[in-house]
Amino acid sequence: MLNFMRKHAQSWLIKVAFVVIIVVFVFWGVGSFRARRALVLAYVNGEPIYYHEFTTMFRQVIDSYRARFKNFNEDWIKKLNLKQTVLEQLIERKLLLQKAKKMGLTVSDTELWQLITQNPAFQKDGQFDPKRYETILARYHYTPAQFETSLKEDLILSKLRQIVQNLAHVSEAEAYEAYRWSHQKINLQFLSFNPEDFTKGLHPKEDILKQYFTEHKGDYLIPRQLKLVYVKISFAELMDEVEPSQAEIEQFYKNNLEMFHEPQKVCVRHILFRVPANASKEKKEKMRKRAEMVLKQAKQGKDFAKLAQKYSEDKATASKGGDLGCFPKGLMVKPFEKAAFSLPKGGISDLVTTRFGFHILKVYDIKKERTKSLAEVKEKITQRLKREKAKEKALELANRIYAQAILENSLHKAASKYNRSIQETSYFSEKEWAVEIPVQLKQQILSLKKGEITAPLEWHQGYILVQVEDKKPERIPTFEEVKETVKADWIAIEAKNKAREKAENVLALLKKGQSMQEIASRYKLKIDETGLFPPGIIPKIGFALDVVKSVFSLSLNQPLLDKVVEINGKFYILKLKERRDVDKAEYERNKKNFKKDLLIQRRAALFQTWINEIRKQAKIKVKQEMLQ
Repeated sequence: MLNFMRKHAQSWLIKVAFVVIIVVFVFWGVGSFRARRALVLAYVNGEPIYYHEFTTMFRQVIDSYRARFKNFNEDWIKKLNLKQTVLEQLIERKLLLQKAKKMGLTVSDTELWQLITQNPAFQKDGQFDPKRYETILARYHYTPAQFETSLKEDLILSKLRQIVQNLAHVSEAEAYEAYRWSHQKINLQFLSFNPEDFTKGLHPKEDILKQYFTEHKGDYLIPRQLKLVYVKISFAELMDEVEPSQAEIEQFYKNNLEMFHEPQKVCVRHILFRVPANASKEKKEKMRKRAEMVLKQAKQGKDFAKLAQKYSEDKATASKGGDLGCFPKGLMVKPFEKAAFSLPKGGISDLVTTRFGFHILKVYDIKKERTKSLAEVKEKITQRLKREKAKEKALELANRIYAQAILENSLHKAASKYNRSIQETSYFSEKEWAVEIPVQLKQQILSLKKGEITAPLEWHQGYILVQVEDKKPERIPTFEEVKETVKADWIAIEAKNKAREKAENVLALLKKGQSMQEIASRYKLKIDETGLFPPGIIPKIGFALDVVKSVFSLSLNQPLLDKVVEINGKFYILKLKERRDVDKAEYERNKKNFKKDLLIQRRAALFQTWINEIRKQAKIKVKQEMLQ
């Protein structure tokens, strides 16, 4: 169709048709959002997961990452496999809801309403506020019906999780064995063999290299390459060209008053006396007396900030005189919050007990609940409206350029007509993606043929249009093109084989009873030690789970590991030198908290195993192409 239209682009009929296309692109954009919403992304036992469910959750995940990590960019989406992760979560949720339905699990309207009305975020002056509820939901693009359906499902899943996890238990013997394993320590002696030390004297002849290249041609495949021309339309660039009116600013303010609402806040300094969860009664009482001594000084009028600097065990705030700043309800642990909001300005609390220990609080200011004035937030609103207008203008411009590019069969000409600069990449491959092109566009671009143009594609900085200027198919290079690379690869493999062979020969001598010191002296090897360490990363060596399990199974009667191990490209011979087992009395002191933590882990593992079994039996069909 497009080829036909390009071929006859000069006819008056086709020109009229393109005018219609341009109008459609400008006012409606590319594609149909409503049609997209109705698309099914996956089926789980016959029940659909709609594409719009995926995009909503994916957007929330992206927003969460951007809020937590300032350097978050599009590369993270691929590295963290976020699209697939979100889809897996939706599939898991659907499976669990199906299982809960079969089990007859429900949530009553009373349960649901209690949870909503008791949420401080939806309250005003301690009471549920329907208007506040609807305003907050609207801010996050939810209707009450959507939110309540989602919340009801969350509650059902919570009940299901609790039923399954309650099947897990930890016996006394299991707890002790787990504690003994995780808290034991060993010290290893080791000999290392680095392939880099075995490259000397490796000078392969060309016929050997050619033979190696012939046998490994696939390793040197040059992937398909492409060259692009593109136009970027930046939101930031267009912000200077738009300006909201005073009426628009005022209307936004009136429609979003909840956005500018500030709840009551208290400004607090505190002094913390830490008490470990497993502390003895004697230690707790000793710490309480110390806290009461400092409390007495504070109530006698001594400088609270100086007392905090001297006595507080909260390292983050002690140097600042214990200043926690100002905070609303809902951020602190309940006992702390209750004490803070019950004090007058300048008031000092009695001892407040939390899971962290004992606190002494002083309220140095109270900020009343209020709604910021328009004057205070005008600049913030202005910038938000400018961004929105800039996005609209960018999309309109991108659609105009795209329609013109299709008409002209040239992004160059279309960009020129709208006074936009066009840029081009050098040749690049899928594995070494061009840094100028957002990585999330990869699949759309790779599917294009030479000369084809993408519709406007959005990324976090604006819109981009891309045309494939040239494509080179994948190919096997000639030997001469990769000769040096082949030589380096051959040497690396030969050196690795020599290092492994040397390690195996030395291990054979050790197994025959020769001492490590004698062998090290003869072959000029260095005997090193890890020092005592618990199961995990092996100091000076690295981590390999199977090796860790093996070395912790060694005994002083049979200290030598009976095989050479490879970790991070080096070869090692390992021998147990020292073992430090767990003291039973130490276990008894820590048993309560350890068993609690172990039970939490067991419950999580049991639930995940149960989910995996459900998934094995499920019929799941995913349209993976829709994730591209």
